[in-house]
Amino acid sequence: MATNAEALPSRAGVQPVPAAISPEMDRLSRDFRQFLSDCEALLKNAQTLSSEGAAVARAELGRKMADARVKLNELKLSAGERATQARGATEDYVRREPMKSVLIAAAVGAVVALVIAKR
Repeated sequence: MATNAEALPSRAGVQPVPAAISPEMDRLSRDFRQFLSDCEALLKNAQTLSSEGAAVARAELGRKMADARVKLNELKLSAGERATQARGATEDYVRREPMKSVLIAAAVGAVVALVIAKR
C-alpha cells in the first residue's frame, strides 16, 4: 500500500493547478484592467484629437490589442500543457491505485447526490 505522498498525483512532479495558474491569472487580470483603462482614456481624448492624433491613438490601441492577444494565447497554451500533465498524472494514479480511485469516485458521487437531493 502506497503512502499518501506516493499516491497523490500532484506530488508526481506536476504542479498544483491553482497555485501554478494563479500568478499568470493575476498578471492577465492586471494587464486587462490596464488595457481597459487605456481604452477609456483614448475614448475620452478621441473627441479632441486631430486626424494625426487619431491615427496615433488607433495605432496605440492596435498595438495594445495585439499584446493582449499574445498574452491570452500564452496563458491558453500554458493552461493546456498543465491540463495535459494533470490528466497524465491522474491516469497514472488510477492505474497504480484502481481500488482507491473507484472508492474516491463513489464517495464524490455520493456527496454530489446528497447535495443535489437537498436542493
